[in-house]
Amino acid sequence: MQMKKFKELMHNVSVNPLWMNKQKQAAQRWNPYSFEGGSTVAISGPNFVVIATDTRMSQSEMNILTRDADKIHILNKNIVIATSGFQGDVLQLKRVLDSRLHQYRFDYRRDMTVDVCAELLARNLYYRRFFPYYTGAILAGIDEHGKGAVFGYDPIGCIERQPYDSTGAGEPIITPFLDNQVGYKNLSESADKPPLTLDRAIKLVRDAFRMVAEREITTGDRINLVIAEAGQPVKKISVNLRED
Repeated sequence: MQMKKFKELMHNVSVNPLWMNKQKQAAQRWNPYSFEGGSTVAISGPNFVVIATDTRMSQSEMNILTRDADKIHILNKNIVIATSGFQGDVLQLKRVLDSRLHQYRFDYRRDMTVDVCAELLARNLYYRRFFPYYTGAILAGIDEHGKGAVFGYDPIGCIERQPYDSTGAGEPIITPFLDNQVGYKNLSESADKPPLTLDRAIKLVRDAFRMVAEREITTGDRINLVIAEAGQPVKKISVNLRED
């Protein structure tokens, strides 16, 4: 009993030291970030890219702030960004990119390409590495050769181009699904491996979100899905999900 009491006292002293007043304790517990949930998915093909996010914004998982949050943004005719995480940082990051794309258009009299924008986003995230944007960003679009491009990032700007990517609360569920259905990483050699067409990519994105909405409570309500195809205008559609 004495040892148990001693451990409790030591724990209390370490958590609330005598030299720390209430104001300092509150400052130590303060966190500038908030995670509003949500998930993003992007799949690239030979001449297209499909990128989607859900529209639910929640707090502390159970408290739904809005069912109509727009987490996917069309930057120009070839570039789309999708984000999850802290909505304040999402909006600020979009403002920064819009400003840089407008300046590029003014200086060079043409739109920025997706490869240049991918590097621009990586640099902006890296500049804020000591107080990073708390976002899971995916940049996608059609590159100069007419091929679909998907760029994934971590919060401090490490960049990787890949055929598909996912971020947000549903990433641990969606990524194995895409590995199986798009990357064919865990299928047997005799399994059927159909080519990735635009129609199939759209169906896979819808199935991925329906699967996550059944198992992850911060993803739901509706999907905002953007389709970018070489030589075609960017299209945006909505698909309903669960609302419970």
